[in-house]
Amino acid sequence: MSKIYLDNNATTKCDLEVFNSMLPYLGEQFGNPSSVYSLGREVKEKVQEARRNISELINAKEEEIIFTSCASEANVCAIMSAVRSYPLKKHIITTKVEHASIMETMKYLESVGYRVTYLSVDNYGRISLEEIKKSICDDTCLITVMMANNEIGNIYPVKEIGEIARRHHILFHCDAVQAIGKVPIDVSLMNIDTLSLAGHKIHAPKGIGVLYVKNGIPFVPLIFGHQEKNRRGGTENVPYIIGLGKAVEIILKDQYQSNEKIEKLRDYMEDEIKKEIDDTMIYGDLDKRLPNTSSIAFRDVDANQLMLLLESFGIFVSTGSACNSEIAEDSHVLVACGVNLEQYSPIRISLSKYNTKEEIDVFVKHLVQCVSMIRRRK
Repeated sequence: MSKIYLDNNATTKCDLEVFNSMLPYLGEQFGNPSSVYSLGREVKEKVQEARRNISELINAKEEEIIFTSCASEANVCAIMSAVRSYPLKKHIITTKVEHASIMETMKYLESVGYRVTYLSVDNYGRISLEEIKKSICDDTCLITVMMANNEIGNIYPVKEIGEIARRHHILFHCDAVQAIGKVPIDVSLMNIDTLSLAGHKIHAPKGIGVLYVKNGIPFVPLIFGHQEKNRRGGTENVPYIIGLGKAVEIILKDQYQSNEKIEKLRDYMEDEIKKEIDDTMIYGDLDKRLPNTSSIAFRDVDANQLMLLLESFGIFVSTGSACNSEIAEDSHVLVACGVNLEQYSPIRISLSKYNTKEEIDVFVKHLVQCVSMIRRRK
């Protein structure tokens, strides 16, 4: 039975070009980039090439790019650097729909005396710029808002948020993990001070991330050491950095053209589903969302049952963030949106450049069968 993978917001298949670019650095090209002899210098140049690619993608300077183990590390590093840099300021602004790495860091900071304002979202998952302005106070040290939501796909107004932060001399951090490769990112235009990225969302391997830190802002490392210009200790994960650099190179060459095809395929899928299944609900801001993401629910159909039934046909979707998949609790994103999860619990479908119309047709066919099976049991 062939598999149909529709959970690309959780992780993506490693691109063959990316995989092949990494192989020499798992074999003969094994030098440490910190070494001064030629074997190390050659490797260092490839690491710098990856850094150049990433800086070009987000309109940053090369020296503003720091390689990390993952985006969660980058998020925590950015937040902890902000609070350590301004120890007398004890207030942070974020949203109720952030990634777990942000939410858990906020919980920790609250436990040691910080005040956190969690911005509300409306039923479409949208945030209010006015609420951000009203939440700012004299001891606000950081605003942290994601660029795009991993569950419902909403794209947030980070440029406007960055402008608000800059006017009030507050650091602005942006988790851009789901946005990279799907929407253009310009850290200068968007007034972003720190930003996190992850390789495994763009067909690079798991275990490599990026933290952008704008030149001139205060920065305190999370892991001390001489690597990454004393900003992130630990020998660089060379093969994975090179893989990430290649994945970014592919995006730069593609110029987001793949996303046009993906968005058309997503819209076709939703139209077919709505045509075939009654009482269907699509969540999120349908006018401002990622081109690959659909959070879709069917009245009186439990999402977990539906996910497992689809898996029996070799089709893989999710019920929300992969980070929470082993925790038996409702999605904090959907709860924040006021979703009635008793009646409408959604599955998340997230496409990639590898998905085809033929796959979508097979998926819709089995989806109709599975929804019908679950509804008949009630």
